[in-house]
Amino acid sequence: MNEKERQLMRQSKWKRLTRQRWFYPALYITLVAVILAGVMVYQFQASDVTEDGNQNEENPSQVADNNGEEDTVPVVAEQEDLVMPTLLGDQAEIITKFYDAEASEEEQEDALIFYNNTYRQSKGVDITSKDGQPFEVIAALSGTVTAVYEDDLEGQVVEIEHDDTRSTYYGSLSEASVEEGDEVTQGDVIGVSGTNVYGDEELTKVHFRLLEDGEPVNPNFE
Repeated sequence: MNEKERQLMRQSKWKRLTRQRWFYPALYITLVAVILAGVMVYQFQASDVTEDGNQNEENPSQVADNNGEEDTVPVVAEQEDLVMPTLLGDQAEIITKFYDAEASEEEQEDALIFYNNTYRQSKGVDITSKDGQPFEVIAALSGTVTAVYEDDLEGQVVEIEHDDTRSTYYGSLSEASVEEGDEVTQGDVIGVSGTNVYGDEELTKVHFRLLEDGEPVNPNFE
């Protein structure tokens, strides 16, 4: 039997096979099984990738540990809110306001200081107690004491630096309880109210200033 005859015989057997009733259903079932198997393999591989990705996302610290790196620490702290430099609460009274060029005429008049036959614009606020008694003066912000000295007009003075831009000034003190170089926390007592030559020299008070970039600004206590 030559090659051509063999080929014709194979073709004849194939034709007889395809005429069987069960041939095409069996072929169909086989193809469906192959396709389903491929789909299952693909889904299994995709599931492994997703699980690995979620594990890294949910546990970033583990990735950092594997790289030998420590947890990051925020380098910018929240800025403190300014507080009134007393513990008087409702018993505190502002008797001299900060002179604001944008304030009303009436408010500007309340911010003028009369001394030596001259009106001067107040660079801060004068705070006293409603009962007229001396009171403790506290740091309005955390910072470093940069100066403690006696001023001929303002009395005992304490200056505190808080950051690169802000500082505070506490004048008219009868005594100071801090020294230059001390680190203070907001609310720490730094002195006791006293008097100065401006206004009523019998009235105990603290003259407070808030400065930004060296310039007095309104502390806005009211």
